[in-house]
Amino acid sequence: MGNSKQQHQQLKKQLAEAVTYEQWFAAAEALDEMEGLLEWRESRGTELLHESLIGEHIQAMHQCRERGDTRALTRVLQESLYRHLGELANPDLYAVARTGTKYLATEFLDEVEQSMNFICDHPMPGVAEAQKLDLFRDAERVYGQPALMLSGGAAFGIYHIGVTRALWQQDLLPEVIAGSSMGAIVAGAICTRNDAELERFFLEPGHIHLDAFRWLEPGRIWQKRHAMDQRQLLEHIHANIGQPSFREAFEHSGRTLNISVSPTRTRQKPRLLNNMASPEVLIDSAILASCAVPGIYPPVTLQARNASRGITEGKPYMPTERWMDGSVHGDLPLMRMARLHNVNRTIVSQANPHILPFISHHHERGAKASLKQAAASLLHAPVATTLELTRNSWSLGMLRPFLQQAHAMATQPYLGDINIQFPFRPMLYRKVLSNPNQEDLNMFIKLGEQATWPQLAMIRDQTRISRAFAECIERLKVKAGKERLNAVS
Repeated sequence: MGNSKQQHQQLKKQLAEAVTYEQWFAAAEALDEMEGLLEWRESRGTELLHESLIGEHIQAMHQCRERGDTRALTRVLQESLYRHLGELANPDLYAVARTGTKYLATEFLDEVEQSMNFICDHPMPGVAEAQKLDLFRDAERVYGQPALMLSGGAAFGIYHIGVTRALWQQDLLPEVIAGSSMGAIVAGAICTRNDAELERFFLEPGHIHLDAFRWLEPGRIWQKRHAMDQRQLLEHIHANIGQPSFREAFEHSGRTLNISVSPTRTRQKPRLLNNMASPEVLIDSAILASCAVPGIYPPVTLQARNASRGITEGKPYMPTERWMDGSVHGDLPLMRMARLHNVNRTIVSQANPHILPFISHHHERGAKASLKQAAASLLHAPVATTLELTRNSWSLGMLRPFLQQAHAMATQPYLGDINIQFPFRPMLYRKVLSNPNQEDLNMFIKLGEQATWPQLAMIRDQTRISRAFAECIERLKVKAGKERLNAVS
């Protein structure tokens, strides 16, 4: 008994001290086996899945593949896939074992992916490859795609590098990425790099420019009405990202960068800047605006590429408007992202210091976690209500804009479908507005990776079909191209 307890403690220590995902997974699997959780993954009888129907659909898809009947397989696949989407997206399926969910769910996803590949790679009577490509594209649009959202967080936001590196190493980094404030800097660094450049960014973080913050002298703070030197922040952005437009970044990296900015005028709505909505806007100005926390940095006029007459420098974009931190009115632009990019799963990396105490229990289960959730709700509700009443009462005056911003920050959503959150460690708050040294950088990156590893099983499963669609469509593009060439010759 004593040896078993000691072994359990050693495995927990290995889990906490793992420096690679492989080390973490080995310890997690051993713990799952010791605690009987691998048996739970294998066993039947859960209310979370319609097990008998899933089994029937797996068998039906397998039989269609055995017969080579692509038309029948398409019908079965469509029915079974959309019938079980809600069940498979249930986060409770991933709240028991560390290494994944029920093996039946994995078996179902295996069969779905094999069936998609079978339809992609085998002839369908009466359907040309170009037509099949259109069918897959239509199905992909209906199904949707995942998006990664990186919150603000000042220096805490450096941990997003660890989150994205962990996803990238497992080939799970979404192509659609959004960021606010410090999250916008990390998102910009990723979405302005091609694959080779991104590999160096993740594997050689010592090249990252770290000096983003410079406090102004007290006299200048009073004069300027903001506390930090915006020129230093811009130098940091240029060193890590450069000065491309959203269109240029997309063409270079193939990734879609989204940056959330909020207007200074309270009657204007926040905007989501990207290569579709604002292709010529310069990313450095968008990030500068997204970092413009009231009282810390001043609002910003966005700049756009001015390519007329051979001039490539920036020109004012919407010159009558000034913009500030995107997290003020929308740290996570969930609805705008869903509409614009057809997002079906949101992966949120949350590092906002003022939010962490209220969500540190979110991934937990059981009575203790329920009490924490109830306490957080009881604390949050009166604050939001008070701000709502106050902002409506103060219709005029200097305080109204600040009350509007406080209300927006108190009532907006800070979590998505899958959440990776910075660990709540009060001792780290002294670093939140200071430049990290190399040791701090490595520490923040490690925290990001360690926070991501427990979520990888859910992320891998819940983005698997979207990735299969993308792979099939790429293969069908090649086949359709060859089909056209053969037709011409």
